[in-house]
Amino acid sequence: MNNPSIGSPQSECAVLGAIIASPEAMTEVITLLDKEDFADERHQWIWRAAKYLYDKRMPINLATLSDMLNRYKKLEEAGGISYMTELASSYPFAAEIRHHAAIVRRESYKRKGIQLANDIVRLTREDDFDTAEEYFTLIDSLVSGLRPKSNQGNMKGYDETEDEYFAYLESRDDNITTGFRSFDQWSGGIGRGWLYVMAGEPAVGKTAKALQMAAHIAGLNVGQVLFWSQEMSRNQIKNRQLSCMTGVNYSRIRRKELEPHEKELLRQAHRKLAETPLYVEDSSGITIEHVESVARQRERQFGQIGAIFVDYLTRMNIKQKNGETWSRAVGEVAKRFKWLAQELNCPVFLLAQLNREGHQGKPALRNLRDSGEIEQEADVVEFLWKDPEDTDQAGTVVQSYIAKGREIGVADFRYIFKGWIQRYEEALK
Repeated sequence: MNNPSIGSPQSECAVLGAIIASPEAMTEVITLLDKEDFADERHQWIWRAAKYLYDKRMPINLATLSDMLNRYKKLEEAGGISYMTELASSYPFAAEIRHHAAIVRRESYKRKGIQLANDIVRLTREDDFDTAEEYFTLIDSLVSGLRPKSNQGNMKGYDETEDEYFAYLESRDDNITTGFRSFDQWSGGIGRGWLYVMAGEPAVGKTAKALQMAAHIAGLNVGQVLFWSQEMSRNQIKNRQLSCMTGVNYSRIRRKELEPHEKELLRQAHRKLAETPLYVEDSSGITIEHVESVARQRERQFGQIGAIFVDYLTRMNIKQKNGETWSRAVGEVAKRFKWLAQELNCPVFLLAQLNREGHQGKPALRNLRDSGEIEQEADVVEFLWKDPEDTDQAGTVVQSYIAKGREIGVADFRYIFKGWIQRYEEALK
């Protein structure tokens, strides 16, 4: 990757000369540089030897560096003893080492940027991709690899973070409500960066509940709400949402048997939704890479993401590695959704199914279909299920069991699902 035509030989010499002459200077730059940051191959070998000695808590000087390089038959490639002696005598100024390290790192970014451009050209010419989305995903991965990853860590003492902590106590929580009052009052809302898994039996209205939550969040002015539907078209999604909002019978909307005044109600509700940042994609077999790419791009273009919904997890195109079980592959995708939630600072809601085998009565985490590591990654797991002994003339009674709540605990809620208008309503226990 290194192109010696782009670099700062003087700053590279200054960094290494200071380290050889004043070994304690290594502490100043150990987290700032890596061997690839040096354009000169000799300097790469010297840095590698110095870092090895530093990591092993061994002294760094001409003798130890020479011995280490000679042991691996790299002394001549590092310029030899005479060259390292010249570095130490010509650039012994440890006080300036951070300044020169910053220059070395800046030049390294420029070389890597040129290499990135060359890689994109090569990728484009090879045409080794099936779809445009795959092409963009490959480019996104190349670009994200260019951004440096801090290796300084985030370890801080209590004396450094006292003000930060008490400012946090005085601040207002940025939790996001779901629109279901009892749950919101009990939980305090959903935290940004949370992974929320909603699993349920067939025909309990998982999608309807998710759509109500999505529309509510979109109206909170907390950012864009992105909804991926893999079983229904965009118009089918709208049928359900507008029926819920207006009370117009869902079957009549689906069959398009509407009176003029009903169409007007639907139009008004549609315009109300259009004023919110709610976006729907109706694509089947999406990949985690696609969701990541679209969400990141929309954040860059339009700002904060308020929430992400995926209906549903195991309908996705999930690739298994050689020898990997399906359950583990699903778990790895759940893990990446958790990372995406943290990266974009928004909750991610994944819809999933209950495993019917062995499931009778109130479900448990083991009943999460293809659970893999899903429950381990999830901050909240909600089960929607029906108790045949609990009925109500107002509609279908659906039990909600919060089986896991990393920050909020566990609880039970009771809802009435009115399927004819695709609406969830809270019910008295």
